Amino acid sequence: MKNRTKYGTAALLIALMATGVGSGDRVLTTPYTFFATAGVISRVGARPLFADIDPHSYNLDPKDLENRLSRLSAGERQRIKAIIPVHLYGQCADMDPILEIARKHDLVVVEDAAQAQGAKYKGRTAGSLGDAAGFSFYPGKNLGAFGEAGAVTTNRDDVADYVNLLRDH
Repeated sequence: MKNRTKYGTAALLIALMATGVGSGDRVLTTPYTFFATAGVISRVGARPLFADIDPHSYNLDPKDLENRLSRLSAGERQRIKAIIPVHLYGQCADMDPILEIARKHDLVVVEDAAQAQGAKYKGRTAGSLGDAAGFSFYPGKNLGAFGEAGAVTTNRDDVADYVNLLRDH
C-alpha cells in the first residue's frame, strides 16, 4: 500500500478524486453496499448508476454491468467515468470481467474494499486489482482500528501523487 487517509469514506472519496472523477460524470456501482459508496460519488459531483448484484456472492454482477451499459444512449455512455465494484463479506467481486468491461469502455476502476482486507481474487489481493481502492478500518469492519481509519491503495504513480497531496491537505 502506497497511501493512507484517515477514514474509509475519505479513502474512497480521495480515490475517486485522484482518478479524475468529478462533476457531471457517471459512476457504475452496486446498490447493495453501505450508502458511503453512492455518497462519495455524489460528493465529487458525479451521479451513481446502479447495476445489479450476483445473487450468490452479493457482489456486482459483471453481466448486469455490461447489460446496463448496453441500455444507455451513446451520449450517456460517454459520461461514464468509472466503475466501483464493492468487495463484500471478505470476498472480491468477479474482477476479471469487470476490468475487461472497464478497458473496453475506457473507465477507471476504484475498488470499494472496506470489507476486503486480506481478500484474494485468483491469487491477487483486494486493493491491487483496479486503478485505486479505498479501505475502511472502522471498528466494526473485518480489520478495525481504535476509532475510524482508512487507506487508499494504487499501483499508479499519478494517483499516488494526487492522493498524497489531498491527504496532506
